Amino acid sequence: MKNKLHFLSYTLEFLTCSFLLIAVLITAIQVICRFLFDFSFSWSQEVLMISFVWFVLFGAALAVKHKEHLKIDLVENFPSSIRKLFKMIEFIVIFAFLFVFIYYGILLIRDNFQSGQTVGFLPLQVAYVYMAIPISGLCMLYYTVKDLMRK
Repeated sequence: MKNKLHFLSYTLEFLTCSFLLIAVLITAIQVICRFLFDFSFSWSQEVLMISFVWFVLFGAALAVKHKEHLKIDLVENFPSSIRKLFKMIEFIVIFAFLFVFIYYGILLIRDNFQSGQTVGFLPLQVAYVYMAIPISGLCMLYYTVKDLMRK
């Protein structure tokens, strides 16, 4: 089981790095083509947007894994009982946010599959772009529950 969980982490890190690399390469190629050859690819902006969306959302899941999101150090100086109360409130807020994030992400995907809307010049439905929302939300939920179980 532990190997499968490590596989999730490595896959998430690999995908995050891959989407960042795609974004950087497409941006560089597009800039070079525009300034040197006065030519631009019609699909580059859409691919850049898709890779950036997936990069940001998977990066957010990795930030949850490594506990690198915003936190308030002021609470660390409080007595233990008050810290526990704030920690409980923190988890309630996180779970509420993730529930809304995942639930409405799934609804957004469903609605976009029904509408058949495509991404600009690409023959790709917008629903595939929006799949990053519930997938990253589920990863964040997993890492949050894992952190909660440790404490």
